[in-house]
Amino acid sequence: MTPPSHLAHLKDHVIICGYGSLGRTLAMNLAAAEIPFVVIDNQRQRLRLAQQSGHPFYRGDDLMDENELLAVGVDRARTLVAVLPDDASNVFITLIARRLNPHLQILAYGELPATESKLRFAGADHVVLPSSISAHRIVQLITRPTVLDFLEEKEERSHLIELLSQLDLQIEEFTLPLESPLLGLAIAEVEAKGRGRFIIVAVRRCNGNLVTHPPLSLPLQAKDTVIALGQAAEIQAFFRQQTPRYRRFRI
Repeated sequence: MTPPSHLAHLKDHVIICGYGSLGRTLAMNLAAAEIPFVVIDNQRQRLRLAQQSGHPFYRGDDLMDENELLAVGVDRARTLVAVLPDDASNVFITLIARRLNPHLQILAYGELPATESKLRFAGADHVVLPSSISAHRIVQLITRPTVLDFLEEKEERSHLIELLSQLDLQIEEFTLPLESPLLGLAIAEVEAKGRGRFIIVAVRRCNGNLVTHPPLSLPLQAKDTVIALGQAAEIQAFFRQQTPRYRRFRI
C-alpha cells in the first residue's frame, strides 16, 4: 500500500495507536525528545486534538485492517505503541503488527493483568499495566532500552539515579559505530581520554550480553553499547566528538 504523501518520508519512527490520555502524553514526550512519530486513531475528536498540538496523524477507520498500519509505515517503523482503550484491540493490533514487521519493537497497554500473557503471546516486547503506567517509562523503553535493562537489574539502582540527578549527573548510552576512534581501546583508556568527566558503568556487547561493572582492561568493540555516568554537559560534548551518530536522551 502506498503511504499518504505526508507520511511517506517516515522511517525508523514510532507509531502511536490511540490518542487517549496516555497517547497524548506519549506524543508530547516524543516530540520533546525529537523522535519521529505518527499518531493513528479512528476518533475524529482525538485526531483534532493531535492536529491542534501539531502532531502528525492519520485517521484509520478500521484499526484492525493491516492496510491501516501499512499506511503509517509499520513495515519501516522502529516501534509501535498500542495504547487503545480496550485490551482486545491492543492484542489484535499487536498480532497484526508483529506479522507485518518481525523486527518491530512493540509496546502494548493492558488494562487487566490477565491480558499481559495474551499481549506477549501476540508478539509484544513490553506490556504496560496500570500499576506501572508511565509515558516517561514508555519513552525510555523506546529511546534507551540498554540503559533501562541496566537500571532494572536491581531496584536500588533506580533510587541511585534519582540521587545522581540532583548532582547534575546522568546516565547515557551510545553505540560505537564502525568508524569510532574508541574501537580497541580499553575502558581505562577511554575514561582517560575523557579526563575524568565520566565513568563507564556497563557495556552491552554486540551479541547482546550485558557486562555490568566491567573491568578497566575490557577493550571496546564495534557496535558495543557503552553506558556511562558523568556530568551532563561534559559527557555530551565528549560523546558527540567521539561518536558522530550519538544522540542524547535524559532520564
